[in-house]
Amino acid sequence: MIRVLLVEDDEVFRIGLTTALKQSQNIDLIGVCSDGKTALEMAESNQPDVVLMDLGLPILNGMEATRFIKSQIPEVRVIALTSHTEPQYVDEMMQAGVDGYCLKGISTNRLVTLIEEVSQGTFWIDSAIVDQIRGRFSSTSHGHEPSALDPFPSEVLKSLTEREAEVLALIAQGRKNAEIAESLFISPGTVRVHVHSILHKLNVRDRTEAALFFRHPPA
Repeated sequence: MIRVLLVEDDEVFRIGLTTALKQSQNIDLIGVCSDGKTALEMAESNQPDVVLMDLGLPILNGMEATRFIKSQIPEVRVIALTSHTEPQYVDEMMQAGVDGYCLKGISTNRLVTLIEEVSQGTFWIDSAIVDQIRGRFSSTSHGHEPSALDPFPSEVLKSLTEREAEVLALIAQGRKNAEIAESLFISPGTVRVHVHSILHKLNVRDRTEAALFFRHPPA
């Protein structure tokens, strides 16, 4: 049984998800709360395996609660469960140490599977977030001036395949090959091939330089 703490301030969504999770044979819902401060207290006292964390919480928001939980109880896995797809939210939650980023439209069955995967050490990011990154890549190749949201100059962008762009986005989040493979449902060997190609196309020496290129592209 996977011990799960649910943190959600929307009462209707919280009640519905509570009911659904209690029906799963693999989930032990050990606690439910509606604010980040209580989430931190319950995580410390109940020691869950996985925390499902909303972002827009009262008292202590989801990003702050995640940061505190991961610093105090690093073995606890935290999944952001939110409707936010904006890059700043994704980036801040990654920096806080989140182990998964999931959108609320996910089915209950898929969410249970995701909880199982993350509890075993897999990092997971919603495909809609990856699609958003891909869309930002595509927009840079249609003639507009690069902006702070554009990860690459258009000439470099055009040399990357869609899959390479996805892999690079995850490299920039500090993910290892095994984690990237799990997130994109490809083999670690395939990830290594993509990483080698990315380094060559970006003309960088290692993953760290590739990540810096992603976050701070040259003019």
